[in-house]
Amino acid sequence: MTNKYEVRHSEQLGRYLIAAKALKAGETILSEAPFVVGPNADTSLVCFDCYCPLISKFNVCKNCALVPICPGDGCPEAFSKKWHNSFECEQLKQLKLTAGLNPMTMVRNVGSLLVLRTILKRNIEDDAWNEFMQLETHLEARRGTDLWDFYENTVKFIQSLGLLECENDKNLVQKICAAIDVNSFEVRGPSVPGIGCGETLRGVYLQAALLAHDCVGNTHMSIGDNNLLVCHASVDINIGDIIYYNYTDALKGTDVRQQHLLIGKYFKCTCSRCMDITEVGTYMSSAMCPECKFGYVSRTSLKEWTCKDCGKEFKHSDVERKVACCTAKLQTINKNDERELEEYIRNVSLVLAPNHYLLLDAKQRLAGLLRDIINREPRPTKKLIRRKLGLCEEMLPVLEKLCPGISRIKAITLYEMHTAIVQLATRMFHSREINGSEYLEELLKAELYLKKSLEMLIIEPVKSPEGKLCVKALEDYRTLKAAKTKVLGALYVEGKSYDTMSEKDVSALNRT
Repeated sequence: MTNKYEVRHSEQLGRYLIAAKALKAGETILSEAPFVVGPNADTSLVCFDCYCPLISKFNVCKNCALVPICPGDGCPEAFSKKWHNSFECEQLKQLKLTAGLNPMTMVRNVGSLLVLRTILKRNIEDDAWNEFMQLETHLEARRGTDLWDFYENTVKFIQSLGLLECENDKNLVQKICAAIDVNSFEVRGPSVPGIGCGETLRGVYLQAALLAHDCVGNTHMSIGDNNLLVCHASVDINIGDIIYYNYTDALKGTDVRQQHLLIGKYFKCTCSRCMDITEVGTYMSSAMCPECKFGYVSRTSLKEWTCKDCGKEFKHSDVERKVACCTAKLQTINKNDERELEEYIRNVSLVLAPNHYLLLDAKQRLAGLLRDIINREPRPTKKLIRRKLGLCEEMLPVLEKLCPGISRIKAITLYEMHTAIVQLATRMFHSREINGSEYLEELLKAELYLKKSLEMLIIEPVKSPEGKLCVKALEDYRTLKAAKTKVLGALYVEGKSYDTMSEKDVSALNRT
């Protein structure tokens, strides 16, 4: 127990966390270093010391003469965290003598590195090891599956090292693999300097792994420098309330989320959102009614869907076929082509509800594409800016319902809304489509969105993409305040023209 949370147990949830005190939105609930971090089982080759991808060549550790590490002068200084420590190095040096290990064996089994490092911790971190072994594994559900067979290569590799000769549990390696699969969090790995590509890693955090799931969570998670995980309350949490984290994509429909949880976490979610056919009033999995043309058709039973307006019932197979066609179409179109995305949205809007997860996916991609075009063009059209703003305005109400309080994607959406409003208002002001008062009103609106975005981005790790966006947002805020002050001052100077902002001022605003 800490002063922030307590560990409880139930048959339904297993071990879980509740708030030991009232928690405010933005308050840190827990901050935790990883028990272990490593590459996925299907990873490409990475440095065993810093996890940076090894693209064409590598060196071998001079001490143990076994593990592949970065070539040349070694790992970049920016990657301060080193995972191939002296204890592991000495252990592997011994295994080289007793088990006949060689560098190519280590290269071939890079996908088993995370399991190996977990086992090595058994002899040096007793308490943490015992905590790890208490994590949920769903071992029996995995037995005999393709996943079980997939990890047999890892089992054989670990057994060949002779590390488990005195172990009575013959399924220990499979149990470790299961505990990692079920309880790990995705961690952003280091990128190759100058190229930018990096492997996605997995980290096991013993306390964070106890967070119960809900498709509308009440926490915000970030993993930053040195892989430190920080969990904040995304909304106010009352004392005694269960602390929830959403382990799925909030912008996916119920069937997709439940399939993800069933495959990865081995349970069927029964949260309030999953039990609500409207998905908190967003109709994210609903279709347009082909009968009345304006009602939303939602799934009311295993075999039937019903329109909320006209009451017409439809076969599940018929609606499912439409969704499958729309899914296939989204997978085949060029998602970097503005016209193809627009055409997809236009056509699919006739079949699926406006907030259907497939349409939201397309709209989100289009908004990002338009942002890049606007930032790239020296003088983007007002039509482009308006379209981007409109897409963000369509997505925001959905995000407010499904990601209440602090949310990474909502912060980014609010930031993009602010930039679009400023860019559009500045253009309209200088083309005399709006006057000084109207311009100031638009700047105030943009400022409101930017402040809301900053309130969320401020807790992001400094070196993360969101942390870097926070730095930019702070610069934009200063620029916006200066522009607002200038326009406000002009409004109070009798006879002053409202088009006297300098080119420098206009340029600064357009960069926001």
